[in-house]
Amino acid sequence: MTGPGFIDIHEALAPDRLALAIRETARRSPQEPAVVAAAGSSDRRSIDYAALAALVDRFEAAVLAAAPVGVVARARNVEALVAIAAACGSAGVPVALLADDARDLAGELREWAVVDDSLVLTASSLPHRRQDDGPPHVVVATSGTSGPPKFVQRTWDTVLAAARLADQWHGLGWLLVYDVTRWAGIQVWAQSLLTGGRLVVPASRDPDTVSRAIVEEQVAILPATPTLLRRLLTSGDARLLAQSKLARITLGGEAADGPLLDRAKAVFPGARISHVYATTELGEVFRVTDGRAGFPASWLGREMPGGIRLSTRRDGELLVQLSRDSADVATGDVVELRADRYEFTGRRSDVIVVGGAKVLPRRVEDLLRGVPGIAEARVYGQPSAITGELVAAEIVLVEPLPTNATPESIRAAALTTCRESLESHGVPRILDIVSRIKTTAAGKVSRRPVTVAP
Repeated sequence: MTGPGFIDIHEALAPDRLALAIRETARRSPQEPAVVAAAGSSDRRSIDYAALAALVDRFEAAVLAAAPVGVVARARNVEALVAIAAACGSAGVPVALLADDARDLAGELREWAVVDDSLVLTASSLPHRRQDDGPPHVVVATSGTSGPPKFVQRTWDTVLAAARLADQWHGLGWLLVYDVTRWAGIQVWAQSLLTGGRLVVPASRDPDTVSRAIVEEQVAILPATPTLLRRLLTSGDARLLAQSKLARITLGGEAADGPLLDRAKAVFPGARISHVYATTELGEVFRVTDGRAGFPASWLGREMPGGIRLSTRRDGELLVQLSRDSADVATGDVVELRADRYEFTGRRSDVIVVGGAKVLPRRVEDLLRGVPGIAEARVYGQPSAITGELVAAEIVLVEPLPTNATPESIRAAALTTCRESLESHGVPRILDIVSRIKTTAAGKVSRRPVTVAP
C-alpha cells in the first residue's frame, strides 16, 4: 500500500504480507467490507476489515502458542480460511489449503494440525512441535483436470507473485467464483485483500445469482473460467448485466475462443479482457491482453518477461521453460498455428480415440456452439466395445428458442453441421439435450463423470 501513513507491504517478507495488508486496512478503514459472502441472495453477510484482522490476530496467537508442524485448513467460510492462511504466513508455519476432492490426500500431512471454521487450535491436541526447518510454504492440490489431484508445495513468494499492487488496483470489488482453495481462487482473494479490496463471493454459480452479485456489490474485477463466463453471458439476466460496472475480466483455466471474447466485449464494452495461462505447478506463465484467442506466434522460441520460453512438440503440445537453466515442462495443452496466432485446441488427456483415429473435443464443441439455438456444449469420450471410444455430446439450448425452432430441429441441425464439417469418426454418436453442462469444482468443463458444482 502507498500514501502517507501506510506501511509499504512491498518491503515486507512474502509470508508476512497478507496479514500485514489486512491489519493495515483495518487500521485505516476498519468498517470497510473485506468479504461479502452469499452475495446475490437473501443470506448475504459482510465481514469488515476490523473483524477479519481480529480473526487473523486470534489465530496467529494460537499458532504461536501451539507451534504445530503445519496447519491443514478445513474451513468452509472464506473469512476463516483467509485468516488461517494469513496467520500461518505471519507466524512462519506451513499451511495446506485443500479442496474437497483433495482431502483424501490429507493423510500425507497426518502430523499437521487440522483447523475448521472455529479456528480452535490447542497445543495439547498436537502430536509434534514445529522445528525451524526453513521458510513457511503453502501446500495446494492440482485441479485434477488431467488426473487425480496431487500436492504441490509453493513458497509465499510464488503464491503472491502475480499480485498487482499499483494504486489503480486498490479498493476494488473482486468476484470470487473459483473454489477458494484452488490456485486460481487463492490468487483472487490474495490480490483483493492485499490491495484493500472487497472480496465478493456469490451464493452460487447460478448465472442470475452471479449477475445480481456483480451489480449489487459493484464488482469491478471478474476472474473466471471461459466456461463460467459463457454461462453468465448465455443464461444470466441480460438487464442486470447491462448495469454492471466491470472494469476488467480475467480468464483462465481453459482456452478462450474468439466468439466468446467477442461476445464478452459486446456485453461488457467498458471492461478490459485478458486471458491468463497458468498452472498450479508453474504459476502464471503468460497473459494475453489483445482480446484475441490464443497467443502471438512470435512468442514461440524467444525469451519472454521473467526468462520464460515457449516451444512445442511435434504433436503440438506446449512446452514451457521457466529459465535458461531449467528443463522444458510438458503442459499437456495442445496448440495449433493459425495465421499469426497459436490457438489452444485441447488437452492431450482429453483426446477421444475412435478406432485409432483421434478427435479433439474442443473442435467439436466449437462447431456445436456455432449452431443457432445452442448456448453451451460438452463433448467427451464414451467407452465402446467396438471402437474403444465413441464421441458423445451434450448441448444446452438458448432461452427462448429461435423463432420456429424446436429442440429436435436444433439437435438435427447440430448433427448436420458436424457431418458436413468433420470426418465420420468425429461426429457425435450420442447427442443429448440437457439443462446444464457439468463442471468441476474449478469451474471447468469435465471430460469424465463429476459431481455437478453448485
